[in-house]
Amino acid sequence: MPAPRRSLANSNKIDAGSGVKFEPFANLAYVRVHSYGFTERGGPAALTSTGSTTDATFTTLGLRGTTGLALGTLDATARGMLGWRHAFRDITPLSTVAFAGGDPFGVAGVQILKDAALLEVGLDLWLARNATLGLSYSRQFGEAVADQGTKIDLIVKF
Repeated sequence: MPAPRRSLANSNKIDAGSGVKFEPFANLAYVRVHSYGFTERGGPAALTSTGSTTDATFTTLGLRGTTGLALGTLDATARGMLGWRHAFRDITPLSTVAFAGGDPFGVAGVQILKDAALLEVGLDLWLARNATLGLSYSRQFGEAVADQGTKIDLIVKF
């Protein structure tokens, strides 16, 4: 197979031969979600909230890989990622609300996965020197939970 003319491969990656490159990575992310308070109108079923804030920190450790391909007349880059994500702090979003004239009570949201395995595979097609079409699939696996998604993106550089 001929070597691709262009590649998304980074020269800082570990070359495994045959055009395959690997890159270990570590990420740290802090996420803060704030909801403002509100008061509904509409009688005894109207809710009031003073607002809430959820803070979470995520660490991710993993390995990314890429390889260049030639698909007919198009150059392409196949990519993949395996990782492990760990969440700290507020993994259960909480809000306090009350019905009109009633006592406040707590409402818990869906718990964020504390530990999850991550998988992503994708293909980037070089349509032109300044245009790339990307297709990808991602999935997280956790205790009795799986989350998955697909993405298509078109990148045009001016």
